[in-house]
Amino acid sequence: MKNLLNIVIVVATLWITTGCVERLSDTHYKVECSIDKSLRTDSVALFLLEDAYNRVYHASTVGLDSASGAFVFEGQVEQPCVAFLKFSNDSTPFYFVLEHGESHIAIGTNGVVFTGGNLNHEYFDYLKTRGSIMATRKALHSQYLQLAAPDSIVNIEQERQFAQQDSLLADSLDRVTLAMINRGNQASRIVLERFVNTLSPASLKVLNQSQKQ
Repeated sequence: MKNLLNIVIVVATLWITTGCVERLSDTHYKVECSIDKSLRTDSVALFLLEDAYNRVYHASTVGLDSASGAFVFEGQVEQPCVAFLKFSNDSTPFYFVLEHGESHIAIGTNGVVFTGGNLNHEYFDYLKTRGSIMATRKALHSQYLQLAAPDSIVNIEQERQFAQQDSLLADSLDRVTLAMINRGNQASRIVLERFVNTLSPASLKVLNQSQKQ
């Protein structure tokens, strides 16, 4: 199975559908997932993260249907919480918010389609925005490397423009990450856990000050 991290981070191809959550009960959840045949794995484990990441609870492990590659998790949670899936042949966790009602995950070779509640909409919308900024920044770096090739000359003005554009993109990435973290919900907890180390020292200082208030 290909590393699922390479699939999950293709957020430019990821889309979200909201308003499709079937209400099962006040505490019941149902997670249905399907995996493309080329990415097949033997089993999947569901973990819940509780107490501000101080405790990881192994909720369940299921095997995949050999024909369809589908599996289902069902259970009870008092309130939405951070969760992740671990695949038997991949060490990369797939994070999402475990919410009441039904959620659907379709993992394919070109990305992930997640249908769920509002918290997951917030989280995956953030990933899409983050991916777009990172793609633009990568294209900028590639353009600079082409101009800086041994047989090319980059003048001072071009250097300044590239540095300015790169700084603006880095600032934009920090702003959307800080804004997401400061929402203070379960989707924010995932972003905090996964991306806080990508923030600049100045943005980390702003985050620490906001959390003290």
